[in-house]
Amino acid sequence: MLRFGIWTRNQFVKAGQSRRFSGSRVAYTLLNLGESPTSQQIQMFEDICFTLRTSGGTCRTTFRNRLLDVDAATIPILQQLSPSDAELLVEDRAVSHGLTSVELARQVFQAFPNSRFEASDKLLYLVQLSLASGERYILEPDGQPLQYIKPPFVVSLAHEESIRFPINRLIAALARRRLRHVLPNDGRIESIRGHEYQINRINCVHPEVLTFISTNPRFQLRTRSIFEITPNPVHVLRTMNILNKDYFSDSQLRQGSNAAFQSLKLNGVWIVGRTLESDFSNHVTFLQKLESGWKILSRFGHGSEMEEYADRIQPCPCNPVE
Repeated sequence: MLRFGIWTRNQFVKAGQSRRFSGSRVAYTLLNLGESPTSQQIQMFEDICFTLRTSGGTCRTTFRNRLLDVDAATIPILQQLSPSDAELLVEDRAVSHGLTSVELARQVFQAFPNSRFEASDKLLYLVQLSLASGERYILEPDGQPLQYIKPPFVVSLAHEESIRFPINRLIAALARRRLRHVLPNDGRIESIRGHEYQINRINCVHPEVLTFISTNPRFQLRTRSIFEITPNPVHVLRTMNILNKDYFSDSQLRQGSNAAFQSLKLNGVWIVGRTLESDFSNHVTFLQKLESGWKILSRFGHGSEMEEYADRIQPCPCNPVE
């Protein structure tokens, strides 16, 4: 058996609601919207991002208003800790296409007019490597392959195609083999030479985020890993839907917790948690950095499993946020 892919906007629209479950079968080239995209194109962008999976296995599943209840719980906690004229530094990591960051930033800017906000993700764009033959490879910036596109086929290179589709698996295997002869040994895409290759970027940032950045200089977007330590510590750090046992080992989760601790100012707040896929409910823990370790300020829902990896944690005497 074999399975064709979706590589045009018309195909995507005709696929209807099933597109949300099509994953790597949809060509990531469709993320390129150009200037002044329509509402239908923006919806298509959001739906493709909903199933986009990185080479490391993390999913960029996000959607509009996903964290609004968490945002509503966040602002009162910050207001209890800081005056409204405070120059709060807020950092939101692993933001995917960034829309949930903008939703939080709007509320932060209203409550703290002098605040600044940084949203970051490890993957803000993809790379399209086009061959003279019409074949296209979609790669991460460091050269890790995600897709191979040769209509009518769109196949995954990051994860094995289903055994139900042996032809797709064969196409993927041959595509990987050819790519190894194209990419330099160091994986540096910019090192590729030759007229038979063309390299273009595919933007992975939501169009509304780009518009917000253009009108709000206090909001910045940058590339950063959740395991990095912020050079200039911030007052608030949020890491939602990234640090969990489905994605990382115990040692990596502890590393993430340590990076959060060192990225915060003393008495700063770490907002960490996840959205359950079963009912899209949010479960978050608000942790405060003390000299002696972490203090739990509050919990939303059932709290975060990251409490297990926060060293020298002190229990919170208050009630969970409802």
